[in-house]
Amino acid sequence: MTERLHLILIGPPGAGKSTVAGLLVKRLPLDVIATGQRLRQEIAADTPIGQTIKSLLEQGHFAPDTLMDRLMRQWLHEVPADHGFILDGYPRNPEQAVALEGMLADERRPLQAAIALELDDAEAVRRLGGRRLCRWAGEAFTLHTADAAAVARCAALGGVLEVRDDDHPEVIQERMRVYQRETEPLLAFYTECGLLARVDANGSPEEVAERVLARVLGRRG
Repeated sequence: MTERLHLILIGPPGAGKSTVAGLLVKRLPLDVIATGQRLRQEIAADTPIGQTIKSLLEQGHFAPDTLMDRLMRQWLHEVPADHGFILDGYPRNPEQAVALEGMLADERRPLQAAIALELDDAEAVRRLGGRRLCRWAGEAFTLHTADAAAVARCAALGGVLEVRDDDHPEVIQERMRVYQRETEPLLAFYTECGLLARVDANGSPEEVAERVLARVLGRRG
């Protein structure tokens, strides 16, 4: 496939956007722009941006639109010319979506699809309640306590399992409320644009990634 794909992943906390994105890049020439991961890196490095957003994320809130728009423009510009991209975590609301339209027009990178991963609240809470961050000498990675192989890998690396600040029960509930209030209107926005593709997020990450591929490749065909 020579055409560059430009995709957005939308979904509630726990839908597995980051995991699915990681599987898709193994099949397609795509760069992942995962805003949550990049912001956590800013926090870990104690940069001015990290200092600004740390308390917000710990309370289950999102970074301000103005900051995210500025960072996203920079990150998009860094994507190689022969690659497409997957946006994970941006846009979160119609206002950011409008800002993104302008950025993509400037970059001459038309959006092919906004993939909505659908998962009910109970399953999302179950997934997030068991999610852990493995910290070791290399780059930290996320796993689920039900994944024995991943837990064993963390132990073999000499890692320590930590609960992410945004995965404490009270923060999970706040994240769900914020998602319902701010992000769901995004579905209506992309429905009107004819770009929304709904995908069932139940099942293994591999199964969900295959469903996403089927929808994306079907749209291109």
